[in-house]
Amino acid sequence: MSDWLKYISICILLLFLQVLLFDNLHWLGLVHPFIYIWAIILLPIELPRWAQMLIGATVGMVMDLFTHAPGIHMAGCVMIAYLRPLLVAGVVQDIDRLKGAVTSDTIGMGNWMRILAILVAVHHIIVFMLEAFTFAHFGFTLLQIILSGVFSYTLILMLEYVRKNA
Repeated sequence: MSDWLKYISICILLLFLQVLLFDNLHWLGLVHPFIYIWAIILLPIELPRWAQMLIGATVGMVMDLFTHAPGIHMAGCVMIAYLRPLLVAGVVQDIDRLKGAVTSDTIGMGNWMRILAILVAVHHIIVFMLEAFTFAHFGFTLLQIILSGVFSYTLILMLEYVRKNA
């Protein structure tokens, strides 16, 4: 039970930091860091996929409520919650023995970094393409996806390093 309380507190902390701090960081209108997706990436692997997607939808809905973006973050979060078990199964040979949160400790740093990169890219592509909802300014949207993705990836890597060494 303490694992659930720990996970819920991490999720609330990430949403709190995202809404109060990182949503106010916009460099040149291009870089929008999204660290809250780390809460979805950390989900325990033994959770059924429907529960993971429900948690992803809830986290995305909370972000949509605070950013006044109806369904945009929810779509990105549900997609990464859906893809995460497939990616983990693709990189971990003995998936049946894997228990608990998907961290660099449980699946290895290299595998975790690959999964993180893919999930951050998918989330950012969905969020920014839905936000733009046009190809008229595709270059600007692509630049936002790349710069925000790199910044979010780096921040989540730093958070994982702190979590690992805490």
